[in-house]
Amino acid sequence: MQSIPFSEARAHLADALRGVEVAQEPLMISRRGQAAGVLMSWSQYRQLVGSSSGFSARLTEWRQRYVTEDESDAFAQLRQPDGGREFSW
Repeated sequence: MQSIPFSEARAHLADALRGVEVAQEPLMISRRGQAAGVLMSWSQYRQLVGSSSGFSARLTEWRQRYVTEDESDAFAQLRQPDGGREFSW
């Protein structure tokens, strides 16, 4: 991943943005020699965050993609078979 100082990124933002769009590779922006941020193309960002919004929707997508029918409850073998502890408010 390429890196440029913040002052250069600010002075040449249009060129930096054009570069990440063409190269399809993020650009790290540093401040005082330390990583401060990342500039990436819109397509890279959408790929990173996915198409849906919110944790619940992403979890549902993940389950549909990776959990098979026989694994529908991944924690079933870890749960205690009894009713659990007694509880009252």
